[in-house]
Amino acid sequence: MEYANDLKQYWKRGYGHDINSRSSCALFHDLFRRLDAAVEENRAGRPVSEPVSIQVGHAETLLPLLTLLGFFRDRDPLTAANYAAQAERSFRTGRTLPYAANLAVALLDCGDGDGLRVRALLNEAPLAFPGTDAGAGAPPPLYSDVRKRYQTLLLGCDYEAECRLKPQEPQEPQEPQEP
Repeated sequence: MEYANDLKQYWKRGYGHDINSRSSCALFHDLFRRLDAAVEENRAGRPVSEPVSIQVGHAETLLPLLTLLGFFRDRDPLTAANYAAQAERSFRTGRTLPYAANLAVALLDCGDGDGLRVRALLNEAPLAFPGTDAGAGAPPPLYSDVRKRYQTLLLGCDYEAECRLKPQEPQEPQEPQEP
């Protein structure tokens, strides 16, 4: 039953189709816009004007964002034919998106002189950003490194462009056919 639900979510809101995660472009850009503003204020020595931002949604909102960010991506896609091979998969919506799922992203000044770091927490548990070298016990990655990791999305992930319907060619009316 767990795999059946994961299979559904994988293809409907996860990695099954690229458009699934692209629906979160606006939320993704909003997250980085807020982080960038806080970083800029911190660098300028000003107090952060928006120290906390809370957005509320459902698993149907959170899963595409987690997918866009690259979390819980397995090497092989989930299919009905590879159930046994996916026994150790990381894409498990029952674990990652329980009823009260939450994602927190925090900027940290660790006082090490390297710059601000960013920590992601999913359901209050630390979550390593994909593509960063943050192993167990390592400090969270630098914000500048995380921003570089998502540079392509920051430049090209546009909700309006991704979700715009293509204009349909006008169809010639057809004569009704007799049965």
